[in-house]
Formats: sequence, structure tokens, C-alpha cells
Amino acid sequence: MALVFERVTIFCRNLDRSLDFYCGVLGLVPVEKKTIFGPAAGGLLQLANCTMRIALLAPAAEAGAVLGLFEISKVDGAALDEICTAPGRPHYGQTAVVVSTDDFDGLHKRLKEADTLFLTPPLTYPKRQASERSPAGLYHEMIFYDPDGILVSVMQVKPLPIETN
Repeated sequence: MALVFERVTIFCRNLDRSLDFYCGVLGLVPVEKKTIFGPAAGGLLQLANCTMRIALLAPAAEAGAVLGLFEISKVDGAALDEICTAPGRPHYGQTAVVVSTDDFDGLHKRLKEADTLFLTPPLTYPKRQASERSPAGLYHEMIFYDPDGILVSVMQVKPLPIETN
């Protein structure tokens, strides 16, 4: 049996706010939006019934969806209980979305302008030996929180400078 990565799904408190963040700040593109409701929607989440607003996002309009944002509410309009997290510190059960970029500095600037909370501010470290899944290079990485407290790790890998004696 082989597993195929489809997307990461985040259950968010406010779909519009999350769309502003993932599209406006991170540059993803909505490729599908829909609303499902009633007992069938609730059954997916072990609820009597609910309404789910869904947006599927991709890096480009013609690309496959990599992120699903799901806003869930009860049919009577009452919001579900919020999930408590402790921003600023990692904890068990936390989810992280990991992506790469070719515009690390520009993205960092946009995140700062959006008053984004960082777990790990931008840092740079060398990886001198390639492995099966990650190349050798100079890694630039930062980890920050999205509007729902989900960790997002962004990295850019550049070739290591050639050392001369």
C-alpha cells in the first residue's frame, strides 16, 4: 500500500481571515470554494449536523490543492468551542505545515508587516551533506503561527558557497 499526499487540512476559526493570510500574505491561490451543511457534513466530524465552509488552496491556479481550510459552525449559528493553544511554545499534538519558497526575505517582510507571531525568527544554517530527501546547502528557515495557532515552517535552500584555500 502506498500513501499519496493530498493536502494539509486546517480547521480554522474564521475562513475569511485565514484566506487573507494564506492568499494575501503567503501567496497561495484558491482553486475551489464550497459550503456543505446538514447531517451529512456533521457526520464527517461526529456532530449531529453542522455547516462547513471550505476553501482549497494551491501554489498556482493550475496546480493541485495543497491546503484545505475548513470553517465549521453548528447549524444554529453557534460557533464550536475554540481549541486552546499556547502561542510562543511548541507542544504535543501541534500541527506544522512545511513549505519552501524562492523569496524568503520578501516573505519574511510580508509576515512582519502582518504582525505575525514567530516561534523561530529567521535563521540560517549549513547542511554540508545531502541526504535522500534534502540537499546539501545553506538553509534559511523560520517558523511562525497562522491566525489559528498552526505552526508554519518556511525554508529556502541555497547552494553552499565554494570554499577556497
